[in-house]
Amino acid sequence: MDPDRDLDELTSLALTARDGDRSALEELCRRLQQPVYRIALRFTGHPEDAKDAAQEILVRIVTHLGSFEARSRFTTWMYTLATRQLLRSVKRPTEASVLGPEAFGAFIDGNLGDPWSTEDEVAYRELCADVRLSCTYGMLLCLSREQRIAYLLGDVLGFTDIDGALVCDVTPAAFRQRLSRARATMRDLMGERCGLVRSANPCRCNRLVTASIDKGILDPANPAFARHAGVVLPIPTTTLERAAAELDLALATAEVYRSSPRVEAPIAVWSDLAGSLPELLERSSDEATAFNS
Repeated sequence: MDPDRDLDELTSLALTARDGDRSALEELCRRLQQPVYRIALRFTGHPEDAKDAAQEILVRIVTHLGSFEARSRFTTWMYTLATRQLLRSVKRPTEASVLGPEAFGAFIDGNLGDPWSTEDEVAYRELCADVRLSCTYGMLLCLSREQRIAYLLGDVLGFTDIDGALVCDVTPAAFRQRLSRARATMRDLMGERCGLVRSANPCRCNRLVTASIDKGILDPANPAFARHAGVVLPIPTTTLERAAAELDLALATAEVYRSSPRVEAPIAVWSDLAGSLPELLERSSDEATAFNS
């Protein structure tokens, strides 16, 4: 698939939806729910919080669609609204529970145990995957909100400093500074610890399973991530191979996130929104002028 063609089609679809085409709006929302949910999950660190945030973002997109004038690509406009919504959202318990990079790193260093094992191969795959995903998402929560967004836009989604600055409503220099600080924090967290980044590093997901269960971080009966739609077990080892091939540690760290399973938005993200579309369309024209509020 040609990504540029796909993006142009999305912009065209958005303009058709903006002009009142109900079927175009439904198709637009269906296409957006996956990227919107994924950035929400990386920002909030928890599937349930991400579902709520994704719905809030989609509502904001629909109600502000009248302000879209195609001066930039629709994806840039979409991520601008998503960023504003995420930054103004109330911190949920998962995000609030992460006390910063020093405490997070100390937890890893102090809780590496013997590799966890079980005769149940399915349980082994699930719990190791859950540790991997909860840990990498948790590391993102060690960043300030502004740095987290810059990291997700710049290193994970591949935005240029100009486009990233446009989304974040800052100068390109300010965006680069946020991204630089985020990279430094992620390097400190992962560079000498994470085996996904460097094969010689001490941390392996199976070495944190026992501590995660004992401290209530991981529920073996209901892993938060491993059974998430879109996560295929075992998680492919190509992440490690690609990350190890990167000479730049910042690129290797970002590769861990770019190569993460393409989690799928829960059905409720769309089903809960679908019935509200007529009302949201009416609000769209009324709230178009509020885009810059």
